[in-house]
Amino acid sequence: MSKFFLVAAGGTGMRCLQSFVQMCALGMYPNRNISILLLETDEQNKDKKNTENLLKWYKDIQSSGVDRKQAAVDKMTTDGAASIPSDNSSLVGGFFSANIDLYTFVPDYSKDDTRNFVVLSQVERGNSEVNHKLANIFYEEPVQEFPLAHGYRARTHLGSYLMYHAMIEDIRKAMSDDKYIGKSQLLKFIQQVQKASASGGARVFALGSTFGGTGASSIPVITRAITDSCKILTGDMIQMENIYYGGVVLSAYFKFSPPSDAHKKKDKIVAQSEFFKHNSASALMYYVNDPTILQTYKKLYLLGWGGDGFDWCDTDMYKKKYLSNDEEAKTATGGKNQENPCHLIELFGAFAAKHFFEEQSTSQKSLDNILSTEFKYKSLEVSGKSDSKNPIVHWEDLFSLPSPNTDKNVKSVSEEIQENFAGLICLSAIINSYYDKSLNKFLDVLKRYNMFFEIDDIQEEAVSDYLSTFYSKENPNGVKEIPGWIKQLYLTFHGEMNTPREMFFGLNGDVLEADNDGISWWQLFNLGKDEKSSANRFIETMRKQYKPSGKNAQGLGDFLDLLRATVKNTTIINTLRN
Repeated sequence: MSKFFLVAAGGTGMRCLQSFVQMCALGMYPNRNISILLLETDEQNKDKKNTENLLKWYKDIQSSGVDRKQAAVDKMTTDGAASIPSDNSSLVGGFFSANIDLYTFVPDYSKDDTRNFVVLSQVERGNSEVNHKLANIFYEEPVQEFPLAHGYRARTHLGSYLMYHAMIEDIRKAMSDDKYIGKSQLLKFIQQVQKASASGGARVFALGSTFGGTGASSIPVITRAITDSCKILTGDMIQMENIYYGGVVLSAYFKFSPPSDAHKKKDKIVAQSEFFKHNSASALMYYVNDPTILQTYKKLYLLGWGGDGFDWCDTDMYKKKYLSNDEEAKTATGGKNQENPCHLIELFGAFAAKHFFEEQSTSQKSLDNILSTEFKYKSLEVSGKSDSKNPIVHWEDLFSLPSPNTDKNVKSVSEEIQENFAGLICLSAIINSYYDKSLNKFLDVLKRYNMFFEIDDIQEEAVSDYLSTFYSKENPNGVKEIPGWIKQLYLTFHGEMNTPREMFFGLNGDVLEADNDGISWWQLFNLGKDEKSSANRFIETMRKQYKPSGKNAQGLGDFLDLLRATVKNTTIINTLRN
């Protein structure tokens, strides 16, 4: 059986990965081991930090005190940042049931000898005049000289060159330096790919954009970089046919204000969203014609947001309204201020990875028979006219199988998605509103009904943080609640409010409004006539589903399984399907 590997490159790749992690939390990859590589050039990028936090909470939720003690021992003995062993998950088969191992690679552009293209390529050495003339053929002088610490700034022709060589040099350094070999997370990721390629095959899926910096730069070269790195490890003995590459490339779907003249004068090279359409078009023309792409990628999933009539996500407006960023008037070229809202198209990107990974949708035999890249697309129904259009998205649109499941006793993937979404939305909404964002308060109420669960402090904090990120969380500036992942998705499209089957996955949009702090959560699931009666009914349904074991208390896995059973036995699912 092939092993799964995911590469998230750049800001867009990070946000696609956030949707992918949410899928894992929702139980879409039960008992599967997935290795993830974060590929970024901007160490301080807020999208990267948010993704790392999400993965940390995910691992803390999975772990027990015993796991964490063993991880501490491993860290002491390996001189590296050992993670909690992924094969010790006690939550297999339910929420948070995929086992994730995280690796990160960020080229260091902070040093004097790595700060820009000129010093990296040693243009000044030897005959500098000739070297400069040669460099000028490929890159304009401002492109050669801008600082790389905040990434490639939508200059993919430079970024692809630099990213490939940064990865290769890191592997070579690790293989030749005994002190560095234990510190290179990229090497550990490549070793896992190489090991999988020798036993069953490796499915490697890349997430990124066509229009930005790191992601757009990495997608064209990541296949060569990984394969060539494996060859360095094995002395050129790796068999290319045992590594199956897939990827999703997103064309432009968000915008931000153009930089001021002063900003452009200071930084010289600044990403400008008005050029994203052109960047996407040029990149797609390259993808469909480049021999390296066509010979290495088995499948590429091309996703785009509608042009005329479709609202593009305005990141400046989002930051000003919800994040209260003091620097919202200045275009963020990277760093801690580069934090964009999640988008529906990123969720489709995450499901593209599932389509590539799963044997039922992409069989091993079909991969072996693909001789040139297959390009995959996704089309949706559209409602509205002229300048007011919206996609119509149903649960079954998220994941499509070649043929329908004829066994009525087996749930379709779309039905599983519905149940799992409903479970986490309901729990996060109740905790967020009725129990003041405290899982402990909810558990204390369950104790009154003789339902006992042992959840340690780290797990409790991780669950609370995860659910607030999923639904909504407090703004540290105290202005408004920050919409969580599911509400950010809602911001990107609303559907037809008066037509249940054409609304946001059939969910009540009033409850998912970003400005709604959750006080009307109970309306989302038609549980009762008001908030209190709805909470009581939900807990009463939990009590009926609760099956005490011989021990005094059950664990977090038991609690989440009970939650799934409760959702299935209320009117929640029927409400979604009507």
